[in-house]
Amino acid sequence: MSQQVALVSPKPPEIPAVIDFRRADVADVLASVEPGSVDLVIADPPWDLYQRQPGVVDPALLYSLLTVDQIGEHLGAAVERMRPGGRLALWACWPLLVEALGRDLTIPGLEWKSGGAWSKGGSPGVGYHWRGHSEPVLVGVREGGAAGRARVVLRSGYTSRPEEHSRKPVGWIADWIRGWVPPGGLVLDLYAGLGSVAEAVVKAGEGRRYVGAEVDFERHAAALANVRRRAVAGAS
Repeated sequence: MSQQVALVSPKPPEIPAVIDFRRADVADVLASVEPGSVDLVIADPPWDLYQRQPGVVDPALLYSLLTVDQIGEHLGAAVERMRPGGRLALWACWPLLVEALGRDLTIPGLEWKSGGAWSKGGSPGVGYHWRGHSEPVLVGVREGGAAGRARVVLRSGYTSRPEEHSRKPVGWIADWIRGWVPPGGLVLDLYAGLGSVAEAVVKAGEGRRYVGAEVDFERHAAALANVRRRAVAGAS
């Protein structure tokens, strides 16, 4: 007599305890974070610039956009939650930076210090004057304390192939976290998207903590799946 073997689906890996990844509005997450507690803020905002430029793909087809003023309010609140000497890494795009030359980039309590760029191999991105192969990231420091030299040697540039929705490179961001965030320190991710920063925190290890916000249900679910896979892979 044949025996039937019950098939049991394996239990998905747990989200690491150091990861607090919420499907929530940025303002709600900011309100829950204690001022002066954050070592590193990473922001990859849904800029509305491309929507205002002719001849380019409209990101509104993929996700809702925010104005520069709305993003500025979020960044200002995030800076208030940074420790003195903590860092802000702000992803932008070259047209936005050119436009910003004619406007005030001041965020109260923050001093802009440096920047870098991600060179995206593979297929070119969208663009109007030329097809974008790179994205800049600006680095600022919270006033009132010294940022200190990075704990590891960091490159101001990084090259990798882009993933879905131009998901930012986990390996490079993990380097930032190892260099700028002490073991047990806190990373705040304002626009979490598909979870590359949360993955980078897991990859960096040493008890570093993460809190992030993603308002879209599908992207939040996909990001959690990415974090679970990273939890299995560990620091690899």
